[in-house]
Amino acid sequence: MDPLYQAGSILMKVNTLQGKKMVESGLQSGDFSLSQSWPSYPLLPADLEILQQKVAAVQRELEDFKKEALKAIHYLEDAFCEMNGALAQQEEQAARVKQRLREEEDRGIVRNKVLTFLLPREKQLREHCKRLEYMLRVQGCEAALGLPRKIQAN
Repeated sequence: MDPLYQAGSILMKVNTLQGKKMVESGLQSGDFSLSQSWPSYPLLPADLEILQQKVAAVQRELEDFKKEALKAIHYLEDAFCEMNGALAQQEEQAARVKQRLREEEDRGIVRNKVLTFLLPREKQLREHCKRLEYMLRVQGCEAALGLPRKIQAN
């Protein structure tokens, strides 16, 4: 007989709980009633034996299918749990990276504030140093020439 299903990689959305219920309850209460086209006359014992064998084979196939379906559902549940674990790890790592980025941004803001404060002060210090150097040179030249020192008022 041809298989009732095809195993392999099939992409689908699966509700495993619903699938379990279907497999566990639905297949057990399978409808084996005879169709209207079935002959109404009594069957011969040989025909009845063949029919019973076919019904038994179908029931075995249903049980095998049920086992394989449950196995596939368990596999999907395990894979889902594994993926959830990996997702939780990724989310945790992303949260740590975001926190580090926030910390770096905060440090950058502080650096910018410090630089904003220090750069004008540096400029003032350079100008003041230039004035002091100029004054020292002028005083050094006056002293070398023997000129009296001038006292400057600020």
